[in-house]
Formats: sequence, structure tokens, C-alpha cells
Amino acid sequence: MNQQRPTTVASLLARVREAVRAQPSSSHEPDSAQIARRVPMDSTDLAELFTARAQSVGMRVTRIRDDQLHDTLLTLTASRGKTVIAIRDRALAARVTSAVPDAVANNDADILFDCAIGITDVDCAISESGSLVISTTDRIRNAWITPPTHIAIVRESQLLPDLVDLFTQRPDAIAAASTTIITGPSKTADIEGVLVTGVHGPALVEIVLVG
Repeated sequence: MNQQRPTTVASLLARVREAVRAQPSSSHEPDSAQIARRVPMDSTDLAELFTARAQSVGMRVTRIRDDQLHDTLLTLTASRGKTVIAIRDRALAARVTSAVPDAVANNDADILFDCAIGITDVDCAISESGSLVISTTDRIRNAWITPPTHIAIVRESQLLPDLVDLFTQRPDAIAAASTTIITGPSKTADIEGVLVTGVHGPALVEIVLVG
């Protein structure tokens, strides 16, 4: 019986190899990224998709024109406490500072624990999942993690259709010392399976989507 088994296995493998050789060869191998893609690159309604997906995971989205940024920030930061600004775009940082003149903008990590709000820009945003992509390049580290409220300013020109586009179009963000992909407020159900918001990061994420 033991002598027959190797012969049987060899015969089976020979039949499998013969069947594989009989299959017609493919003249076109699909791009691996195209297989993973869920949103077409030529999608023209990225802002609508991003807004819907971000809201579906618990983030608030306010869509505005560029000239409405100042008043929008005044409304979002009113009576909420100390604010820290972590914005890489210098022109945008100046505009935010003008709207929130009492905000702090330095690299003292301890000061973040005294702040109620962190305002940031983003490297890009993913429409398919409603995600924010923020790296530590030229930004105060953890300003979007430590304060209980995170306000992210996103321009429609920064929207990417799909997560696969992050790796092909924004390799600089991936190569940063640290990059965070944020999809909704911080949540955990570690304790007795009870879902709690705001344990390991902000409980509230406000997105200002600038068209």
C-alpha cells in the first residue's frame, strides 16, 4: 500500500500539469492595482462621494467656498477652548491664525494635552473610504490625535478616488516618518464589547471641505 501511494500521487500531479498546459494562455494580465480599485480614476463626483463616506463613518463635513473659510473656523472653534494649529501650507496657516488668533502653533508636545481642538491640513483624502491622510512632515506631531476635537481642512483638489491612488500618486506621504489614515472618530470596544468613542484619539472630527 505504501509503495502504491507515491505512484498514485505522481500520476495525479502529471494529470494536473497536463490540464494546466492545455489551458489557453492569457495575452493580457490585469494591473494588480486595477483589481483592488473600487472607485474609477475618472470619477467626476469625488467631493460628493467623499462627503457621503466620511459622514457614514461618523465625521462631520462642512462644504464651503474658499472665501467662507474664516467665518467657518470662527463658528467651529467658538467656546471650545484652546486650539493648536498644525498646518504645513504656510499661506493656509496664516489664514487660520487670523481666524483663530489665540491658537498655539509650536512643537511642545505637552501643550497638546491642554488643547481642546487641533486644526490641520491634510496630505490628501480618500473619497472611496472618506479617509484623511496626514503625515508628520512639517507638522506638529499628534496635533490631530491628542485634542478631543480635530478640525481638518481639505481642498477638493486633494481628493483621490481610491486608496490605491495614495501609493501611486502620493509616495511622499507614505515615505514620511509617520503617516496617519483617519477614517472616523477614535473608537474602541476593548472593554466588555462596549463601543466607546474618543478613547485613543478625537471623539469629534470636523472636516471643512473647501471647493
